[in-house]
Amino acid sequence: MRLVPDVLRVRAFRDVWLASVASNAGNWLQIVASGWLILKATDSPAAVGALALVTRAPAIALAAMAGRLADRHDRRLVGIWTFLLQAAASGVLAVITLTSGVHVWAIYLFTFVTGVGFALGLPAMLALIPSLVPRPQLSQAVSLNAAGINVARLLGPAIGGLTLALFGATTCFALNALSFLALVLVLLALPPRPAAAGSSRARMREAFAVAVRDQALRRLLVGMALFTALASPIQELAPVVADRLDAGAGGLGLLLGAMGGGALIGAWLLERLGDAGMPRHRALPIASLTFSGGLAVVALTPWFALGLAGMAFSGVFWIWMFAATNTAIQLLAPPALLGRMLGLYQLSVIGPIAIGSTLAGAVAEVIGIEATLTGCAVLLALWGAWSLRYPVTAIDDHGPPPPGARSAGEGGDRVEHPGRDAALDL
Repeated sequence: MRLVPDVLRVRAFRDVWLASVASNAGNWLQIVASGWLILKATDSPAAVGALALVTRAPAIALAAMAGRLADRHDRRLVGIWTFLLQAAASGVLAVITLTSGVHVWAIYLFTFVTGVGFALGLPAMLALIPSLVPRPQLSQAVSLNAAGINVARLLGPAIGGLTLALFGATTCFALNALSFLALVLVLLALPPRPAAAGSSRARMREAFAVAVRDQALRRLLVGMALFTALASPIQELAPVVADRLDAGAGGLGLLLGAMGGGALIGAWLLERLGDAGMPRHRALPIASLTFSGGLAVVALTPWFALGLAGMAFSGVFWIWMFAATNTAIQLLAPPALLGRMLGLYQLSVIGPIAIGSTLAGAVAEVIGIEATLTGCAVLLALWGAWSLRYPVTAIDDHGPPPPGARSAGEGGDRVEHPGRDAALDL
């Protein structure tokens, strides 16, 4: 058994993956610092929840534009420019907190700018992955990419909490800016990645029509939207949870890091169960149903140690949802609509996080964080049970490669995904 996954032997993917892990870890330093500063400046769960809306609102507004950028332009260049924008926003936050202290307006404003860069670049970066690896390794690459995100989720919050406690928010923001620049350097070293043939005339409404018609894609997108709306408050309101448990900034980092550690275990477990024959159309509702148990523990426990365990348990099934959904959409999407379909995926993830966490923060302001998270857990359990009772087996379909597709060993960029005339799941 090889200790190094085969896909990491592909240099282009390995370089992008390692730089992405560093960049995502840097993101968590900023998330920890921003959320904690907002809570301490306002003493308001609603203000913390609003930070999620500020972060993700650009993704709601820019999903169509982001999909067009990914399909019509060199995805590598899209990534470079959007990461430069995020680096600039984080750098400005570092300068402001260094020179004039904490300003809530500045945190909101430059978090929004960072969100714009993230929203415009995400579909392009997701669509870049299939061109970096041979087609048989695509599922492994997507899973490893998700695992990398959660390596960052494990390390970033813990490092962020420690850095915030020892060196302050300025250092967290500055390190995040540097992490974006590291990824820019890696992308600059890649050869151009031209848009897929035939994609220039595709429109977002075509991708939406395909997603509505295709039962598998419809279930995937709706299921992800419901999951993220109900599950994301455990992450976005973690500063409020940490404050309730008297855990401080360091405890906040540990809570978020525990969720990342659980996600690493979950990614490994999902791959093993997939190899053993567990279909995605079963794994997804199981993830929703089981995650709700961890969410309930975090909502109700008065003990920090049990809160850590609940966050880790939730992280296992959090990654199941993201890895399995992302892989399925990449395999089912028509090549010419890949960027736009990933734009819809982005919208199904980020929009509900923004709305769900903002509403949860406002509700927690009135009835408390315990009751709010418990209500989310109950609703998520109901959705998981229903979707397990009424599965969509087409989620596990794999369309044939497009005519003329070549393997990576035959030279040139790969055609990203199997073609389907009809496309995406509810």
